[in-house]
Amino acid sequence: MFACFSGLILPTMPCPRNGKLLLIVAAGIFLAASASFPIWAQQQASDFNGRDVLEQVLTQTYQLSIVGKGMMGVGSATAIRRAGTIVLVQKPGLYGSFDRNQIASSSIHGDTATLYHGNNDIEIPVGERFYVFSIAIGQDNVTLALLSAQLMNNKKGSGRAWAAVTFDFPVQTLVNANKDEVFRAIDPWVAPEGHYTGTAVARAAGPSAAAAATPAPSPSSPAMAPGQLTLGMTRDEVVAAMGTPQRETSFQGRAWLTYPNMVVVLEDGKLKSIDQSTAAPAKVAIRSTPDGAEIYLDGQMIGSTPSSLELPAGTHELSVRLPGYHDWTRSMRVLSGSEINLDAKLEKK
Repeated sequence: MFACFSGLILPTMPCPRNGKLLLIVAAGIFLAASASFPIWAQQQASDFNGRDVLEQVLTQTYQLSIVGKGMMGVGSATAIRRAGTIVLVQKPGLYGSFDRNQIASSSIHGDTATLYHGNNDIEIPVGERFYVFSIAIGQDNVTLALLSAQLMNNKKGSGRAWAAVTFDFPVQTLVNANKDEVFRAIDPWVAPEGHYTGTAVARAAGPSAAAAATPAPSPSSPAMAPGQLTLGMTRDEVVAAMGTPQRETSFQGRAWLTYPNMVVVLEDGKLKSIDQSTAAPAKVAIRSTPDGAEIYLDGQMIGSTPSSLELPAGTHELSVRLPGYHDWTRSMRVLSGSEINLDAKLEKK
């Protein structure tokens, strides 16, 4: 004895007289669904692949920082374990939260930002620097998670600010991995340091830089021969001639713009020399006891311990600072391509 249930045959109960007809109809529905499954599966796979490609493009553009506690819970929640791309806020209207569990999340629609979740502990000024530590691609949106590169102050005190910005797009934009449309939406709000698109230039580099700034050409722009570069050119003139650099590093008045087979060296905003030896940077890993101390390189704060840095060859001054402890300072000369491990043991005051 059998029972009929949703096209399946189960024991124990008798089938009605038209049970055979029901089985035939159910079988037809099952075969029709089976025939359409490969098309549906292919469409889903195609959609996923498009988003996967877009995610790879975004993570290559905004090299993600690793933040938070290290192994065994060592360090602080805001420690920069590996520093990636720094972006500058280009427009007002974004907020930050000192509590990662209540991260200030804003939805971006054109020129308008709306806080939809989290604490609005502090309004983020134009030009503020942030690490990108996560990128998420949803069904119809892209979200960048940010952590401020330095302490921010409000009436309650100071701390690093957490923020997230979500950009909405038509589904097909993400399915087709239309990176140009995505970047056109993101860049006016947060742009990689050195690739300014708006008023953040004035805050980051001073009023004269805002007046002289010109949009950077796309990476596909043809590069000029090194012989066409001349000493004294500004950074914008170099970028206009050579295109967007593969990497840009700056410390205390000097900047290194890395291009294929050469590095352009700027000093006080002017082209100082062209290094065609393509010397590899030194890799420096620094820890402290206790963790969570601020790292200063040549007087500029660049992150928190533990962190891994890439430095151009030369002499640098490195300081590790933590409230309640004496500063740990070292002057060191690093060689191209070298790897250095530093452990700063801080002493209480």
